[in-house]
Amino acid sequence: MPLACIMIHCKPGMATEALSKIKEMRDVKRAFETLGAFDIVAEFEFKSLEKLGVSVYEIAKIDGVLSTETLVETLL
Repeated sequence: MPLACIMIHCKPGMATEALSKIKEMRDVKRAFETLGAFDIVAEFEFKSLEKLGVSVYEIAKIDGVLSTETLVETLL
């Protein structure tokens, strides 16, 4: 299955709470807090772009999440 990294920017002080909710999501391989422009990186396995899109949408709805950026693995 292809992988995607979803990078998440949170409101100050909200990353830990958002991370715990993200870790409960289906298809999350791993997720962790980071330093820098993004607060959390989540690695997802996905069966279709539609399912990945649904996961990104679910993350965007989590309280404290301000924005996301998704990087999709290329299979060359």
